[in-house]
Amino acid sequence: MEHLKPHQSLETIHKIISIITKKERGAFARYGDGEMNHISGGESMDNRKSLNFDVEMKESICIDHSNYLLGVCLMCKKYGLLEDKMWPGNHEWPENRVNHFYNIIYNIRKKHLTDYYTFVAFNYYITTYPEKSFPLMKNIRDLCIQNNVIFIGNNNIKKDVISMLFGEKYSFIECPPKHSYGSIDSIENQLIDSLNSKKEKYNIVIFCLGSTSEPLIKRIWKNDNIHLNYFLFDYGSIIDALSGIKSRQYIICTKFNGIKYCSDFKNYIENK
Repeated sequence: MEHLKPHQSLETIHKIISIITKKERGAFARYGDGEMNHISGGESMDNRKSLNFDVEMKESICIDHSNYLLGVCLMCKKYGLLEDKMWPGNHEWPENRVNHFYNIIYNIRKKHLTDYYTFVAFNYYITTYPEKSFPLMKNIRDLCIQNNVIFIGNNNIKKDVISMLFGEKYSFIECPPKHSYGSIDSIENQLIDSLNSKKEKYNIVIFCLGSTSEPLIKRIWKNDNIHLNYFLFDYGSIIDALSGIKSRQYIICTKFNGIKYCSDFKNYIENK
């Protein structure tokens, strides 16, 4: 399929770092099975079925911009996102399931994907190559320290993990641990207020609110009244693993030790 241009984990992370380094407007949105369920009119583990939610999810996956990175769940060899040490239960999905998701995306977008990115870039790289991930994660952390950081998530995420990944200075916008789409208007207003108060700086917004992240990223991206550059960054469930929360199957299957990773990464930061 010549139109497909997949970008695997390392390339995805490098692209994110490049956009932030150049202080360009950009976004990394992630579409896993939960997001695809909403696109198909269903529900996810963290949000109820909602017509408005489904419409917004469809709108978000239709955005076309070289800096709006679509991280999609095309996790099999055919679509170029299957990587070493992936297996069923650890990011590899059956081809017929992936074909089904690709057809959904095609029918909504009315055209084939060209450039697309893996939705598990950080999940995979941190759990599979922890030591190789350290310089990349430190690079992102250093960029966060140099700029303004807004973190959107719930209180289950450990504050020391946020500080370790993104630096000590950040604004925190709290969202419900479940069904956060019901609070999206309030969260959006808080985010816009926070962005407007930091106009003098480049803003990195970290989204850790499940499938609500994509409609919210879409709303900010399409808001013509926000006159500043930012990177809208759906970091994903790996932050749960680092907080000791086994919220996804890959965390269990890889026997990932988030406490050890945090300890080793802190030592790496301190010795650099």
